[in-house]
Amino acid sequence: MAFYYVGRTDTIGVFSPTRGWAAMTGDPLPSWAHFGSAALVLGVVPTLVARYVLGLSWRELGLGLGNWRSGAVLLLIGVPLAVIAGRIGADNPVMRAVYPLDPTVPQNRFVVHAALQFLYFGAWEVLFRGVLLFGLARSWGGGAANAIQTALSVTAHFGRALTETFAALPAGLVFG
Repeated sequence: MAFYYVGRTDTIGVFSPTRGWAAMTGDPLPSWAHFGSAALVLGVVPTLVARYVLGLSWRELGLGLGNWRSGAVLLLIGVPLAVIAGRIGADNPVMRAVYPLDPTVPQNRFVVHAALQFLYFGAWEVLFRGVLLFGLARSWGGGAANAIQTALSVTAHFGRALTETFAALPAGLVFG
C-alpha cells in the first residue's frame, strides 16, 4: 500500500461525471525515487522480514543461483516472448499512456533509466516469486503458494492497463 499510494511516478485517479477527476495517490515522484522506493518497499524490507523475523534462509526465499541451467533455457525462450509482448503492447494507447514510466528520459540516458527500472522489476520478482511464493510454499504447498502469489500480483496490477492486468494472471503462474 505504501508503494502504491506514495511511491509512484504517476498518479492514479478516478473520474465521476458529477465530480470530475480526483487523484487517489500522492504526488508523482521522480523516476529515480520511484524505482528506489520499489527496491526498498517491495524487495529489501519483505526479504529482511522473511529472513530475520520468519527465519527463512536466503535459499528458501529463492535468492540464489538455483537450477541455473534450466533458468538459462527459460530465459532464452522468455526474452523473445517478452519482446513480442512488448511490441504488441506498444501499439496499445492505454499502455502508451502508462509506459515508459518516465517519458522525459532522453535516449542518451536510457541505459541509466533501464538500470533503475531493474530495481523495480527485480524487487517485484523478489517479493512475489521469492518471499511470497517460497514463503507460502512451506505451509500451503507449491501449487497453492503459486496461486496466492499470482492473485496478489494480479491485484497489484489494478490501476494499470486492462490488457496488462489480464496478462499478469498467466504470467504470474508461469513465472511462479
